[in-house]
Amino acid sequence: MTDREILKLFLETEEWQQFECKRAAVQPFRLLETVVAFANTEGGYLVIGLEDPSKAHGLERLIGISENPDNVSEFLKLIEKEIDPPLRLFTHFEIKITNTKKVKDNLIVAHIKKSNDVHSLKRGDTLVRRGKQNIKIGSTEIIRLKYEKGAIKFEDEASGILSFDTLDNNLLGQYKKDTQSENLDDWQFLKDNGLAIKRNGNFEFTKAGVLLFDNNPSVTLKSKCGIKVSHYYGVKPTYSGEPNFVRRPFSIEGPLLHQIKQMLSYFREVVNNSSPKLSGGVFKPSLLIPEWAFQEAVTNAVIHRNYSVQNDIQIRFFDDRIEIESPGTYPGHITVGNIRMERFSRNPIIQRTLNRFQSAPNLDIGEGVDRMFKVMKESNLYDPLYLPSSIRPNSVFLILLNLQRVEYWDTVNKYLDENYRISNNEARRITGISDTLKMSRLLKSWVEKGLLEKVGGQAKKTAYYIKPGQEVPSALFSGGVENKT
Repeated sequence: MTDREILKLFLETEEWQQFECKRAAVQPFRLLETVVAFANTEGGYLVIGLEDPSKAHGLERLIGISENPDNVSEFLKLIEKEIDPPLRLFTHFEIKITNTKKVKDNLIVAHIKKSNDVHSLKRGDTLVRRGKQNIKIGSTEIIRLKYEKGAIKFEDEASGILSFDTLDNNLLGQYKKDTQSENLDDWQFLKDNGLAIKRNGNFEFTKAGVLLFDNNPSVTLKSKCGIKVSHYYGVKPTYSGEPNFVRRPFSIEGPLLHQIKQMLSYFREVVNNSSPKLSGGVFKPSLLIPEWAFQEAVTNAVIHRNYSVQNDIQIRFFDDRIEIESPGTYPGHITVGNIRMERFSRNPIIQRTLNRFQSAPNLDIGEGVDRMFKVMKESNLYDPLYLPSSIRPNSVFLILLNLQRVEYWDTVNKYLDENYRISNNEARRITGISDTLKMSRLLKSWVEKGLLEKVGGQAKKTAYYIKPGQEVPSALFSGGVENKT
């Protein structure tokens, strides 16, 4: 993109969870607060030299960094000195402008990526981003955030369980057999694999060991660590009158491997019992979602959820979709925008252990999510839809749509991957649809399904659409000069 195109994008983008504008006159520590908040949350862009959209409009917002270049220089120095631990994923570049005084000037664009660490200012403040605001958090929330990011690992903690009384010994025996470890002492084997610890001369299960091999971890750990299944007729729950359940909601508990297998058994039961529908002269099953895609979704939820959160995984079946809601937001540096390419495990011991079973539900080769997208596409279904934490806080919320893709979606989807946003006019141009109302209805239907998010006012000329949680691609800013700290 040219500087002019980048500038147009910034002027038309509202301040939100991942985007903020600040004048150069703002004190450097105020700018640092936004950097820390972005790093601790979902990352974002901070544009310095651009007035807040609530205080000016259009080109009147172009104040430029010449207003106080010393503040900008100090800010860039303080990033390296005043944030603990140091930021690793920070870049910045300049774009040329003509400011409100008709003088050549620049804006500074700082790009902060979501971090695996929890960062604080050295003066003591720890901040997160909520909507348009930077919020200071206290010690309790800092601990919760560390669990969320995986900086503290729930699975490594001692469980207080010192005996095999509640253990599924058959499952442990199978695991030892599958790993050619049958002749090893049970406690030593568990300790060597991160499933037990030894202190004060006694062996003790870690919480990972309990989750993986206890007959009922929910009871033993006094926590909710199972799967809650709700199955509805139609496309939404009925909150008045008779509930529209296909069957009474039920829980799946027990060792994690058994939870996954029982969930897959129910999925197969739903497929076998669903009435086929006539489509194009051919009867097709009502549930079109491939089993492999569902298995990957459930396995990821079980492996990567935040077990410090007192809640079960929620799986909801509707006629047009399956929802998988996993406690705890995206771990480490993972976001909706990079989940197909990046890897980070909040629970590496659980992931490793499940993978070493001969009947492993996970391949652990870093391709599961991407393959899930491909399998859905091969079945002519919409991409798996991960909702961003700004829409669904404190959970990873995945929707597998049980709907055949509309022909034009692939064209619009590709355009959004490359250009971040799309208007009605642009959508008509790339699809060949000439009717504005027809395009509006299509865009509205995709918004209703959760595939798109509408941004801007009601006027057709100002409204545009983005994928929920989609980050502005760095490639769009290739016109600027990028520097890493």
